Amino acid sequence: MYGVSEEHFLAKTITLTFSATARSSRCPLKTTVRFWERRKYIWRYGYKNSIMAPGLLPRHADWKRPVKQLPTYVPRDVWCERRALFGQNDYIDILGDGKIKPLTWLRGFQGNEFQMLLHKRRVFQGWKCSRPTKYKELSKRIRFLYKVLNHKTKT
Repeated sequence: MYGVSEEHFLAKTITLTFSATARSSRCPLKTTVRFWERRKYIWRYGYKNSIMAPGLLPRHADWKRPVKQLPTYVPRDVWCERRALFGQNDYIDILGDGKIKPLTWLRGFQGNEFQMLLHKRRVFQGWKCSRPTKYKELSKRIRFLYKVLNHKTKT
């Protein structure tokens, strides 16, 4: 057969047996598979990879819109008045003129966020009726910090 010896053909032919259905396991179905070995191919023969091709992208001659280009680099003037004086009055915002005081329930408080929120919840018990969403968010944060501090950190 096409110049191939019979032994070579038999060596290349295998027989698979499996049951046709799950019930009838007594009568196996035979399937003959020829050429179970894959042929040797030159993979991607004639294929040219154009992903990293050098040069410009192809453009059609009829396209009217010009190619977008990067603008020419012009270094910024670092010492212009706007940039040079940026942030000069920040210390006034941070330190203030002394008129702003902390909230009364926070004055002299020393502790972590969890302790501060517990104190805040005690002070603002009226929020349950007047601001239920704020009170719920406060309680949620307390619950989260409780879990983190008591279950996920070392004592």
